[in-house]
Amino acid sequence: MRILRKIPNKIKNLNIINKVVSVPKYYYFDYLAFTKNKLAVLKKINTKFKKKIIIRSAFYEEDGIKTNAGKYLSISNVNPKNYNQVTKSIEKVFHCYGKIKSNDFLFVQEYIDNADSVGVIFTADPKNGSPFRTINFTNTNSTDLITSGKSNGKICSFFKNIKKTKLNKNIRKIENTIKKLEDKFSNKALDIEFLILKKKIFILQVRKINVQSNKKINFKKSIKDLEKKIAKMTNESSHLIGKERYFSTMTDWNPAEIIGLKPKPLAMSLYQSLITDEIWSQSRVFLGYKDVTKMPLLYSFFGTPYIDLRTDINSFLAPELSEKIQIKLINFYFKSFKKNPYNFYDKIESSLVINCISLDLNKYKKLLNKSNLLRNEKKQIINKYINLTSEIILKLNDNIKKYEYGKYLLMKQKKNKNSTINKIYLLHNICKNYGTLPFANLARMAFIAIEFINSFEELKIISSEEKKKFLETIKSISLEMNKDLKKSKSKFLKNYGHLRPNTYEISTPNYKENFKNYFQKLKLNVTRPRKFIFSNNQKKKINFYIKKYNFKNINADILINFIENSIYHREKSKLFFSKIIDSIFTELKILSKRIGLKQSDLQYLDIKNILTLYGKFSHQNVIKDLKKNILDNKKIYEHDKNFNLPNVILNKKDIYFFEEKKASPTFVTNKTITSKFIVMNKFSKKLNLNNKIVCIENADPGYDFIFNYKINGLITAFGGPNSHMSIRCNEFSVPAAIGVGEKKFQQLLKKNMLYLNCEKKMLSNI
Repeated sequence: MRILRKIPNKIKNLNIINKVVSVPKYYYFDYLAFTKNKLAVLKKINTKFKKKIIIRSAFYEEDGIKTNAGKYLSISNVNPKNYNQVTKSIEKVFHCYGKIKSNDFLFVQEYIDNADSVGVIFTADPKNGSPFRTINFTNTNSTDLITSGKSNGKICSFFKNIKKTKLNKNIRKIENTIKKLEDKFSNKALDIEFLILKKKIFILQVRKINVQSNKKINFKKSIKDLEKKIAKMTNESSHLIGKERYFSTMTDWNPAEIIGLKPKPLAMSLYQSLITDEIWSQSRVFLGYKDVTKMPLLYSFFGTPYIDLRTDINSFLAPELSEKIQIKLINFYFKSFKKNPYNFYDKIESSLVINCISLDLNKYKKLLNKSNLLRNEKKQIINKYINLTSEIILKLNDNIKKYEYGKYLLMKQKKNKNSTINKIYLLHNICKNYGTLPFANLARMAFIAIEFINSFEELKIISSEEKKKFLETIKSISLEMNKDLKKSKSKFLKNYGHLRPNTYEISTPNYKENFKNYFQKLKLNVTRPRKFIFSNNQKKKINFYIKKYNFKNINADILINFIENSIYHREKSKLFFSKIIDSIFTELKILSKRIGLKQSDLQYLDIKNILTLYGKFSHQNVIKDLKKNILDNKKIYEHDKNFNLPNVILNKKDIYFFEEKKASPTFVTNKTITSKFIVMNKFSKKLNLNNKIVCIENADPGYDFIFNYKINGLITAFGGPNSHMSIRCNEFSVPAAIGVGEKKFQQLLKKNMLYLNCEKKMLSNI
């Protein structure tokens, strides 16, 4: 008699829950039973199922530490009466296992093809087991659309211990079902596939998630404390206009893209001290916007960085506008944002808030027509921003000169023999005043430049193809980097050796430290199309609109020069200030060696603790203080990484329960590609990116090295139309989906191939 291996968990779990929840009819068997008694198996399927069926995998590898959900084949909509179709479908599913063993199982399940909605539930965070539920569902009859990543669906997340009264009726019903299943599995974390038909919930599959929750954390108290903090901040009165106060991870300075959703303490504190504490607002004032100095832009909630939208949107107001008009504008912006936050949260400047005026006046008029502003008030707004835009264009050279002078100061500082603490302090000051400040100005100018290029196309001054050629032929840091790499490794490392993926993360090796791994098997392409030259007729049209709308002291030549140079020098100034950050990291490593700190612990330092040492006369307790800072920050980081928060917070209740609708990525080029992919999350191993789609959760300028490979495409979780990677992909004509959202990004990685159709704005795995 043949000894059966135990039934796979996928089937075993259905047997466990069959009595307590509704499960569509199912039937299972192993490969030996199918091959030896095929007719009997087919007759059983024919008898048991009256309607269509789905053939599901039940491979033993799905019982491992990793569930491998979605990795193996399921074939739906099969007619149980059609023996040939059933046989072929069963064989296909078995063969997807690879080498088939006699006691490999699969199961047949009733296929419900008219479901109201289907979905997937994680009863706890699959990364760390923390008590946050995620329900991903869509109005379709195929769960494969969600498990495969072909559809984002609607994502609902909530704290496990939320009061049921805080859940809507439908979610409450799902929560009741979750509780029943948890009781059956001793409250283990579960991965559940379900569908809803005529308000009845059917469970299709249940798997245990192999994670352990941190039981030392009092989640209920921690979230309650954050609720109180957000309530205080929301009710806070200040000199800023607007009663509403929202928070977002991807607005303006896009922290989720640049430092990630859970950055280490050093990265977070550097980003704040170099940019979001004060430099960002000084930049706005310099460019002529409203003065909101002394107001920080970024706040950390459980280690997740958030931009304060009230402060941010106030900073884009033209100060010459009357307070009455400013109030109307702010109210309009916040009302629009509240209606559709996930449409605007990473596109505030380009789609919602007027911060400049290009030649396409209709774009801004259409936006203002949705408000309750009077005709005269709208006219005033347009005129004030035309003047502000004209003034910004003429400030380009001042900022180029400023960061160029910073290069001299950096060189001088590197040559001196100051102590390590003093060097860090002085480097930090140079970075703020001559690095990130001119960069902030140039980044805003480059944004305005893109607005003008888009207006040229909208007004048919240039064609879509001409716009593409113009962008491709603008001077590029990436092209210069490629040329240097081709000519000389030593020259390349001198100019770019300081760059690293995750610019603010000291634990990530820079190009110099990890050259062999970053630059393996390169297929360099340093050719650039012949420079695009605007014709006299095109310039004449540009001058016509400049004169018509009364842009002051500029003409077509000045504007074209501004566009080309602001885009180029934004990247050049970024290259410069990142060099200072690398120098700060070098000095921190020297300090750690001298005083006996582990280099791996430096990422847990707060840079402000180092900077305060500059003004101290006694260093007796330096080592003790820094070690305590590291230890405290480690504990906080380990605590905070267990908390899931929404990308947008509109009110204090959002931290308990939030919904995210379909992400709206930026697609670059009109190309279509089907390709294998590689996920960029570790940098110690040798990389071979050629002929692959590169997937990066948050891609800052340090990832520029990927363009030295012949990559097939790029996908990021975070980013927008004006992000660094969008511009890079435009320059190199690389098909890309930028900012697909965190959930969609994770769903895409479950199989081996990706399909990217930029023209039709489609993205899925295969």
